[in-house]
Amino acid sequence: MPTAYNTWDVMVGQRIANPGPTERWQQLARSGRHNLVYELDDDLFNVDASSTQAYQFFSEPAVRERMRENIAAADCVTVSTEPLAERMRALNPNVHVCPNYIPAWLLDHTPQRRQDGVITIGWGGSATHSMDFAEVGPQLRRFLNRNPRVEFHAVGTDYASWMRLPRGQCRFTPWIPDVETFFRTIDYHIAIAPLRAHVFNQSKSDVKVKETAVLGIPIVASDVGPYRNSVQHGVTGFLVKRDHEWATYLRALIEDEAMRKEMGEAAKEWARGQTIEGNISVWKKVLTA
Repeated sequence: MPTAYNTWDVMVGQRIANPGPTERWQQLARSGRHNLVYELDDDLFNVDASSTQAYQFFSEPAVRERMRENIAAADCVTVSTEPLAERMRALNPNVHVCPNYIPAWLLDHTPQRRQDGVITIGWGGSATHSMDFAEVGPQLRRFLNRNPRVEFHAVGTDYASWMRLPRGQCRFTPWIPDVETFFRTIDYHIAIAPLRAHVFNQSKSDVKVKETAVLGIPIVASDVGPYRNSVQHGVTGFLVKRDHEWATYLRALIEDEAMRKEMGEAAKEWARGQTIEGNISVWKKVLTA
């Protein structure tokens, strides 16, 4: 084992599941010299088949067994939500919830929104949300067709094409690996966060709410799992229980600029307590235990 490993007190491994990293992780566990922290923020044992690449990998029996062994070998496990913690405690009793937070500098950043009367509805993320956008696709398509002065901006994955939205009312920004650049790309007047009521999503975090709230952007989100306790319905955004409510709430925010501003300000105020810098103690408590 490389000498460099002996100089570290704490080692954090994220989603360790491949053979090589697993062998190294197990060696470190047997050595007993380090505080090993296994970190994950998704329920990788319940990936939906609509996320083809992730499903193919994480549904392999050998991969799942290596994850179980690596989680069990860790001194502790960190996850982003309590539902995910409950699932992981079956593999390792020492599980800590470290929620996802956002950089504090965003509180002083003003998104560069369009000022020409066109309202931008936006979302940003990876190509693992097909089942979620199936929830909103038909409603959003009809809404844009009926509202020509509204556009949809997708960042990271071109779900506009996937949902067959009117091309003239869509923009797409490809995947951005740099976190700061990603945040500076967010230029929405209104954010959306569709989420299907699925076992995988019950363990997801509310990071999409935090990413836009900190920028003063009101959100329309599915009334599912992580969003129920983070979106104050009618205060910082709206929670959708029925399909037709997507159009109802989006129209309300589009037609009432004062309400958009008021909700955005309320969202930002909530987000002041959701920064990385303001919650360092959460990680410090786990990593220095």
